[in-house]
Amino acid sequence: MTDDPDTRSEGAPERRAWITSTLRSAGFLAIADIARELGVSVMTVRRDLHSLEAVGEVRLVHGGVTLTPSGMHGRAFLDDGNSAARARVASRAAGLVGRSDTVAVDAGPTAYAVAMALPGDFRGSVITHSLPVLHLLDERTPAARTVALGGELLADRHAFVGPTTEAAVDALRARTFFFSPAAVDVRGTYSRSPGEASVQRRLIGIADEVVLVVTHEVFANSAPACVAALAGLTVVVTDRPLPRPVSAALHRAHVPVHAVDA
Repeated sequence: MTDDPDTRSEGAPERRAWITSTLRSAGFLAIADIARELGVSVMTVRRDLHSLEAVGEVRLVHGGVTLTPSGMHGRAFLDDGNSAARARVASRAAGLVGRSDTVAVDAGPTAYAVAMALPGDFRGSVITHSLPVLHLLDERTPAARTVALGGELLADRHAFVGPTTEAAVDALRARTFFFSPAAVDVRGTYSRSPGEASVQRRLIGIADEVVLVVTHEVFANSAPACVAALAGLTVVVTDRPLPRPVSAALHRAHVPVHAVDA
């Protein structure tokens, strides 16, 4: 089946609304069935599904699609227009993960996107204090092991913090920490709360490599709690070229930068 590109574009909102509405009652839809019901090609359906997955509404599985776990992503993180960029950053970052690695995943929407991007055959371990990431991994059925860092729940970040969380981190070790702070400038990285900054510092301390995963708005943000200097990073994965002062500071610290939309 072939379909006109203009028709694909014009009908996309209606098709995507039908997909999400039908999933709420059916739970699972096969890609071939969607194409037949909507009268479009499988390729067009896949484009629609990738767009819905990028904003956290659905999850692609073998042969079809389901809603994201309990709609957690939609409730936890408001759409600020950067969901598609986060998905691209996450895909590049997940490519750095070995099949059996132990990784630590930060809180926040970009880190959540990294967890979503972990390959289906990932057989390592995931350490996290993020409640949405825990829900996501609980709903999946890979051979990966999940280590939950409990503690006091920080409502605005949907993340656990505090002495209990920090004590749990100290007993662990990770190959890579996917670090997603609230703000970054030439002096370092920042969190919105001292409690989360403390947990992030502990996670940096147990990791062999620290991968900064952020989208461009983070470099214009301001946050009060200092986490770590740029020299503590191993690599930066972001969506756009960095502000010149930050790029120069990372160059001096010998930290490579991958800008996926450069």
